This record gives sequence, C-alpha cells and structure tokens, in this order.
Amino acid sequence: MNIAILGSKSLPAFAGADRVAENILRHLPTDDGNQYHIYVVRTPAQPRAFDHAPNLRVIPIRAMTGKHSRATTFFLFSALHCALCLRPDLAHAHDSAFGPFAWILRLLRPRMPIVGTFHGNPYERAKWSRFAKWFLRVSEAAFIHASHQLTTVARAKVADVQARSQVPIEFIPNGVNPNSDIPSTGLAQQHGLIPGQYLMFAAGRMDPTKGLHHLLDALDTVKPDLPLLVVGGFEGHNQDYSKQLLARCNATPRLVLLPRLLTQPELFELVAGAKLFVFPSEIEAMSMMLLEVISCGVPVLASDIAENTEVTGPDYPWLFRNADAAHLAEQLARFLRDGPGPETVALRERCARDFNWTVIAERYLAHFKRLAPSPKETPL
Repeated sequence: MNIAILGSKSLPAFAGADRVAENILRHLPTDDGNQYHIYVVRTPAQPRAFDHAPNLRVIPIRAMTGKHSRATTFFLFSALHCALCLRPDLAHAHDSAFGPFAWILRLLRPRMPIVGTFHGNPYERAKWSRFAKWFLRVSEAAFIHASHQLTTVARAKVADVQARSQVPIEFIPNGVNPNSDIPSTGLAQQHGLIPGQYLMFAAGRMDPTKGLHHLLDALDTVKPDLPLLVVGGFEGHNQDYSKQLLARCNATPRLVLLPRLLTQPELFELVAGAKLFVFPSEIEAMSMMLLEVISCGVPVLASDIAENTEVTGPDYPWLFRNADAAHLAEQLARFLRDGPGPETVALRERCARDFNWTVIAERYLAHFKRLAPSPKETPL
C-alpha cells in the first residue's frame, strides 16, 4: 500500500504538527510492505526527492515565500502532485487548514480514502486577522467533510466535530519517546549556560497565546537568581506584539535570547540542562513541546488548560491558573524554594505509559489498513 502524508512542511521536523507526523512515521513498521511518501517544502538543502528510510520517500514541493502564500501554494501543489503523479492508495492529511486542498484529492481521486488529523484550532490563535480566522473555519469545515476518517490530538475536538458532522473522529494523543537521546551540540556552553542553573521557555513562534509575556511579568515579581533562556522565532504574523516582546526580552536582566528555531538536537540539549521549563501557553491542542520536555526528565511548570492537564493529570502540583501571571509567580517562587520533589519522575513514567509512540502509530496504521487494505488483505 502506498500512503501519502500531506500538510506537514519539514523533515526533519522543527515544530508542532511536523514533529507529530515525523514520529508517527518513525514508529510505523518498516517490513509490512507499506510505502510512505511525505511532502515537504522544497529548500536548497532538499531540492529533490530522496529516500529518508527504506519505506519512506520525501518529496520536496516548491512554495512561495509570502506570509499567507507559502502554506497555500505548498498545499495546492502537494495536492495536485499527489492526485496526478503519485496516485497513492490513501492520503493522511495533517492540519485542518488543508481542508480545501483535500477536496482536490476527492475530485481527482474519488476512490482514494483520506485520513485527516486535527492539531488544534488555528483560528483561535491571536496571530491571525479576522479574514484569516474566517477562512480557517471554512477550511476546517471542508477538512471534516472531505475526510473519510478524522483523528484529533485534542480530546475536546471529538465532541465539537461530532456535533457538526457524521464523519467518524477518534482522539489519538501525541506521544513521547521514553528514552530520549540527549545530544551534545555545544550550544549551551557557547551561551554560558550551566546545566541545572537556568530556567527555560521555548516556542516555535512568539504569538500572544504562547504566554511569554506572562512569564516575564512573573519574573518581575520573583526576580530569581537564575538566568532565563528564551528560544523561538520572533518573525510571526503579529509583528507589533513580536517587536514589543523582543524589546522587552532584550531589556530583561539575565535573559539569554536565542531568537530562532533550533534543530531537535540543539533544543533537546538545552531542555535537558534546564532547572525548570516554564510552559505558559493559553491555547494548545496537545503540545509536542510539553511532551518532549517531560521525556527529557526536566521539571515543567505549566498552565492549567485542559490540554495540558490531559498530559500532566489534574493533580500535578506544578500547574498555575491560565493567563494569571501572579499565580505563575507564586508557583515559580514555590518551586525555586522547595524543589520539584518526586513529581518529575512520576510524570515521565506516566507519559511513557500513556503516550507511547509505538502504540499511537499502530492506531493510525489500523485506520490505514481498514480504509485501504492491500490486495492480499482484501476480502474475497
């Protein structure tokens, strides 16, 4: 069976849904005869198709570089190539923004089943304009009705979709690798960071819902005797917020700033060396950043949104009220005074048990086999 993976933009992945797609592929069987083809944005480093693994081919696709046109052109050209050139047995589309382009697949390949995976509600992000949020809602509706099977990494999405559609949807969480390798890239030493002697925050893009401003407000109150490492891109859609936040970071004493996306080895090295990772997001689906921090065995102080407590459990002691900088400061001060206790080890064990990538990949594979069985599996 040939299976196309669409909606993800990079491999190796840098953030979010791309990491989910990468980990699913990494944990699928390599000896069952299935071949996977993942579409990524073409770059100078990846100018043409290549084999990433024995059962995985990467297909780079050209995309424009504009703020809105990059994703649109990438999705359009990926869908056309998939339908007209690759012609797979099944397509797995990540990201509900792919919705209109899933209908290209339905029109050009009407017998090909589509599995669609939600990675959150992008129209809730503050970075989008009113028109963009409207378009993302339209895309979501198209995504729901174009797919033959839906999955979501956010449990709350199940009820939301079932109230609007008869398309079946299943909650399949994101996962962790129980024994994450911690590389040595030299990046921490390069920036004078001592393992166990700094706080850390990271996000792919610094939009307001990531909550860095809440953490900076809390630091103004607590004034910890530790540097804060901030990692992530400041070139997001909300330029006014990004500029103000960047200026505030530069003016904050003892703040180490890395204003760019890191490779996974660089990120994991920095995460593993942190005394505490602070995760103040106001909106998430099921965050890969949160799961990866936990898999590195690092204490995490997180907002109490439902998607975070799905991971930590509601009784985890290092939660703070969402968007409440004063409570964040209180919890941060308590952590620095009392230490993490046994909760970090317990949380890592919980995630290794409940969010195992191998089990998760098997659940996706079951949908693939049910919707597009290989010839030898087709009932007589």
